[in-house]
Amino acid sequence: MDNKLRIELDEINRNKQLSEVQFHMMNMMKIMVKILDDYHIPYYIIGGTLLGAVRHKGFIPWDDDLDIAIPRKYYDKYLQLCREKFPEHMKIRTYDDDSYHHYYFSRVVDTRYHIRRLGSLKEREEELWIDIFPLDGLSNDFIIRQIQKLKLLTYKVLYHFASFDKVNINRPNRPKSQKIIIKLYMNSPFKVKKESKYYLDKIDKVLKNCSSGKSRYLMNFMGSTIPFKETMEKKYWGKGKKYRFEDIELMGPVDGKHYLELMYGDYMQIPPPDKRNYHAAEFVEADNK
Repeated sequence: MDNKLRIELDEINRNKQLSEVQFHMMNMMKIMVKILDDYHIPYYIIGGTLLGAVRHKGFIPWDDDLDIAIPRKYYDKYLQLCREKFPEHMKIRTYDDDSYHHYYFSRVVDTRYHIRRLGSLKEREEELWIDIFPLDGLSNDFIIRQIQKLKLLTYKVLYHFASFDKVNINRPNRPKSQKIIIKLYMNSPFKVKKESKYYLDKIDKVLKNCSSGKSRYLMNFMGSTIPFKETMEKKYWGKGKKYRFEDIELMGPVDGKHYLELMYGDYMQIPPPDKRNYHAAEFVEADNK
């Protein structure tokens, strides 16, 4: 890291203070991690959460969420434990429950606080959240693996079309090819008629069939906007490694450097201000009654 970047990063980290959103998220995360630790469930901080841990020793100052991933073998068990162990104000949202939640991955929410989503076609409010992603395998056989990828990619595209009004069209790191597809679809008479849950059920079936203890790979399929970007051999995930995150330690991939280079390239670079509100969201409500 050159001196100019180090000085800029030191200045950002020295002056950062937890926002109201980040403060409440940390309280949620501490409850979640206690359950993970008490029941010996492996997990990894991923995405911007791992990037924040490495680059800022906690939250990226302008970030507005936390992400963890759990191997498929333990994923459903953890969701059930959360339902049983959470305080009253914290809930699990899944795509197959009766809530507004339309994503494949699950969310832990604090029902006392709301976030306004500004980047979609229709502005909406959602409960303050932390995302939980399942980590799935892929076949070791090259041909079978390509078939699995083709199925998953097809269903994912159709899912996004089926839930198009909720797609974050202003996401700053979205590939140019996806922006073109979004514009074409917006102006096209063709529209997907099945509901998004139909395609999420298809994705769920393929992913669960992919997952195997014998697979050399672990992937977070529904994480990155770039298909299969968040896929690594198991050795890079390993049994995990502790990373400082604000006033606690969280588990992440044993080779965090490999993960971050895969996801972000030169991950120590500071993005310009117009790229920093990743989810185009703002804190709009806090009811402490």
